[in-house]
Amino acid sequence: MKKSILFVGLLGTLFLAACSNSTKTTEAGNEEVAAQSTEEATSYTVNASESSVKWLGAKLFDTKHTGTVAVKEGELSVVNGFIQSGKFVIDMTTITETNNDNAEMAGKLVGHLKSGDFFQVDSFPTASFEVVSVNGNTITGNLTIKGITKSIEIPADVQIAENRLTASSSFTINRNDWGITWGSAAQPIDFLKDNLIKEEIQFDINLVATN
Repeated sequence: MKKSILFVGLLGTLFLAACSNSTKTTEAGNEEVAAQSTEEATSYTVNASESSVKWLGAKLFDTKHTGTVAVKEGELSVVNGFIQSGKFVIDMTTITETNNDNAEMAGKLVGHLKSGDFFQVDSFPTASFEVVSVNGNTITGNLTIKGITKSIEIPADVQIAENRLTASSSFTINRNDWGITWGSAAQPIDFLKDNLIKEEIQFDINLVATN
């Protein structure tokens, strides 16, 4: 019984909550038409090995877990020093947990995340973000997870020097908008387990790209 309660607690932490009260959950809207790069655009290829995606999750009682997901590929188009369009892809099969010293428990948690209960990586091995428009330090784009695409706005810090581009962003989403829920809502036990988990998922993204 104690092992069962511990396992539920660990799973509950997975779904990513904001790091602090100052982080606002990004509201999801309908998918928008992606921007098209112009002939004057300079293309930057994302360096997957230098880029990173980190997540933070929590259950209702403040227990937190953190982890990473690998960037698979991406490309960004820049015009006059500003990102105009682009897309990067995340390899969901690479989900890890980074703050659990118990390798066995961390493995069970990651396995559960990859299963049909949550991210269903067998059917949806990648997630992606596609830039639609940029207004100052705010990027509007289409976030796709589990085959569900929603439009969101995220803050971004973009730096370009010679042939190197770096872009970073920290934001949260409501996991329910992308169907990231525990099991079936029709099952009372799944409903109870899902409600132990906070709705917010936080992502800290750092991209490095070169032309």
